[in-house]
Amino acid sequence: MAIEFNTDNKELNPGLLPAIVELSLVLSSQSELYEAESLLLDCLQVCRERGELWVSSHAQWALAGTRLTTGRPDEALQNVREALRIKRHFHDTLGTLLALETAARIFAALNDAATATQLLGALQQNWKTAGLPQLGAPWMTGDHDACIRACKQELGELTYKNTFEEGARRDLDEASALALGELDATDDNRP
Repeated sequence: MAIEFNTDNKELNPGLLPAIVELSLVLSSQSELYEAESLLLDCLQVCRERGELWVSSHAQWALAGTRLTTGRPDEALQNVREALRIKRHFHDTLGTLLALETAARIFAALNDAATATQLLGALQQNWKTAGLPQLGAPWMTGDHDACIRACKQELGELTYKNTFEEGARRDLDEASALALGELDATDDNRP
């Protein structure tokens, strides 16, 4: 699927870029991952050319999910970290929570169950500020639950519980710092 961007006109249709990110999420849910990634890369290129950051952060988050699903967790981590860096500027609580959900899954895929579990704990506490955890979306809750199972299997029940509780004491900024690599999962010092 190709979407043509008119790059001659410097004006952006305010609904076009967010719609492309949404379309990529639909394509990903239909296992059309190549098409989703291609759309997101095109969207990010237009965002860079126009200096647009808000949609760029969402496109980076969506691209992280696509790359994780296609078995590229290292690339996915770069994308989700870029999304989180941008979201800090906007104080985007909902967007940050979505990115942290993906980050937890990425860390689990990278065999860093301690970081993933701390993020899961922080997410449990911080979703309360934004509404229904994982937006109540079945595709998100399924991924979230699978991440919990993987972390419990990796760490064991007791270590999982203790690590989760440590994460639950982290606010959204601390959870973001953890996902960005600015804080270690075993570090009790708060930024």
